[in-house]
Amino acid sequence: MARAPLTVGVVSPHELVLTGLTAMLGRHPGRVVLRGPAPGDGQLRGLDVVVYDAAGLGPAHDPSGAALERLVRANTRVVALARPHDPALTSSALDRGAAGVLRMDAPAEEMLDLLDRVMRSGARGAASNRHVDARLLDLPRGLTVREFEVLGLVASGLSNGEIADRLFVSVNTVKTYVRAAYRKIGVERRSQAVIWCAQHGVTTS
Repeated sequence: MARAPLTVGVVSPHELVLTGLTAMLGRHPGRVVLRGPAPGDGQLRGLDVVVYDAAGLGPAHDPSGAALERLVRANTRVVALARPHDPALTSSALDRGAAGVLRMDAPAEEMLDLLDRVMRSGARGAASNRHVDARLLDLPRGLTVREFEVLGLVASGLSNGEIADRLFVSVNTVKTYVRAAYRKIGVERRSQAVIWCAQHGVTTS
C-alpha cells in the first residue's frame, strides 16, 4: 500500500531559496504536499516535515534561533538546509532540534528520500535519530570525516569487522580510526563512545 504524501513546509529568509525549494518539491505531488504558514500566528504547524534554511540563523536574521526552536516545538520534524560555507550554522540548527540536514545542492530524489527517512524516525530531533552528512558539519573535537563516520557505525552496534566491510577498508584501519576518535572525544570503551554519540547526534542514517 502506497504511503500518503508528506505534508511539507519551507522556511527561508531568502526569496530565491524559498521559491526554488517550493518549485522543486512541487514537481513531486505524489510524495509531497506543500503547506504554507497557518493564518493568524504565521507558524507552520501540524506538518510532517519543515525544511528550514540554516541561513535564518545568521546574524542578519535570527541568531538566537528562537524561530527555529518554535518550529521544532510546533512540528514533528525540521530538516535544516545546510550552508556549506558556514558549517557553524548547520551545527547550530542541530543544537536547536533539527532532525536532519540537507545539502544545498541535493537533487530532488535525495531530498525526498531524506524527508521520508526523517519522517520515519523516532522522537522529534532526538540526537540518536538525526540524519546528518558529516561533511556538512563543524565537526566536534577535531574529528575527521572518516572518524566521525566510524563513530556513527560504532553507535549503530557494528563490530570492527562489520565496519571494515561497510567502508571497504581493513580491520586494522578501522581500529586506527576508532583509537583516534576515542582519544579525541575522551572515551576509552565502546559503551562510552555509544553514549557520547547519542549525546552529540552522531549517526550513520
